[in-house]
Order: sequence, then structure tokens, then C-alpha cells
Amino acid sequence: MRRFFAAPDQFENDSVVLDEGETRHLRDVLRLQPRDIVHVFNGIGREFECYVQEIEKKSSTLHVIAEVEPSAPESPLKMTLAAGVTPSEKFDLVVQKAVELGVFELQPLISARTEVKIDVAIKRMDRWTKIVLEASKQCGRAQLMSVNRPKHINDLLASDTTNTDYLFFSERKGERKLPPKIDGVATIVIGPKGGWDDDEIERAREANWSIITFGGRILRAETASIAITSIIQHRFGDLN
Repeated sequence: MRRFFAAPDQFENDSVVLDEGETRHLRDVLRLQPRDIVHVFNGIGREFECYVQEIEKKSSTLHVIAEVEPSAPESPLKMTLAAGVTPSEKFDLVVQKAVELGVFELQPLISARTEVKIDVAIKRMDRWTKIVLEASKQCGRAQLMSVNRPKHINDLLASDTTNTDYLFFSERKGERKLPPKIDGVATIVIGPKGGWDDDEIERAREANWSIITFGGRILRAETASIAITSIIQHRFGDLN
């Protein structure tokens, strides 16, 4: 089924108005016509079956037939992936796969060994937001993954840890086991290409974060983000 996005305020009564970008995709790429059936999701978990009513140059109006279940349900694990920012397309891949794997929130991280500076990372936020939208349309999610403003690992270490479990994955100085359970909310912290420095690991330990080391294989930073997210979703979420 062809899927489109419209924010909640674009819905009114039994109709929804698509913006210029979505209209261009509907009209010029998919070449849809009035009365064609599509799905529209609102980014906060709801999806609707609609038919095309009117197509204009910069907008299109659809009639809402009924609410439907999204084809990809949300994970019971509300996961934040806090991942070290890597150059260019490599982090784009992390963003895309995080959406597909059911991550609720992405926190781009800057650390002592991160190759990308924070001001450069901030400039890439619009691109990441577009990737989230396209990946959500493709994979069937109706909930858009949030992308937070990039922050330094020191700021994350200083944040309130009351309502989430922090799993800090390190290439050294950690235990080779996951916690026995997670109570529905977790922050998964994965370092940059160069790994963590000793001070960052010790500060994570002082913050009572679970420090975890998977031995045996050396993974690229983007591979680690994807692989560890998959493992956590399998162990504590719905990827089983």
C-alpha cells in the first residue's frame, strides 16, 4: 500500500491535506489519480485509509475512509539509541536502520574521539529528519522516531537517570552480559569510530551505568549501532 505522511494538524474532520512534497510524490512519482486508495500516517502512531479527492499544484486533499492498524507495530521497549556521530553516509545508515529496528528516539553523540564536530552534526539534522520520514514510509511505522539535537557525552552523563536504564557499550572494561531485565525504557549508548577514552568509561561507571563489552569481534561504529540495537530489541523488545 502506498503510504504518505501528514502531521496531526493537517487532518480536519474526514479529510487530510498533504503538503507540497508529499503531493509531488503522489502526483509526479506515483502518478496517482482521484479515487485511488492510499494510507496516511500522522507520525504519532495512527494510520488511516484514504482515497485521493483532489490534486493541486502544491497540495492534495484526501478523504479519510477509516483508521487502520499500522503494518509495523511499535516495540514495547521505548529505546533511545545514543550513538557517536560518524562521517556523512555512515551515520545516515544508522538513522535509517534505527527507524526500521523500532528505535523510539535517536540521540546523536559527540565524544572525545568523535571525528565530527558538534556544529557540523547540528547542520545535518534536517537530512536525518528526512531519512526518518522516508524510512518510516518504507517500513510501515506510523510513529516517527525523534531525532534529538546532538549533544556531548558529558551532557548525557550529567542528565537525569531516574526513568531509564543506561547500557553503555564499550570495547573494553565492561562485563560480557546484559542485565536480566529492562522495565520498558532504556538508553543504549554506543561510541564513535575511535571508541571511548578512559575518562568517559570511568564516568559512566560512576554514574552506575551498565558497562557492557562484547568480545571476539571488532565492529565499525555504524555496524555496532545496528547490531546492538537488534540484540536489545530481540532480548527486551519485539524482535523475536
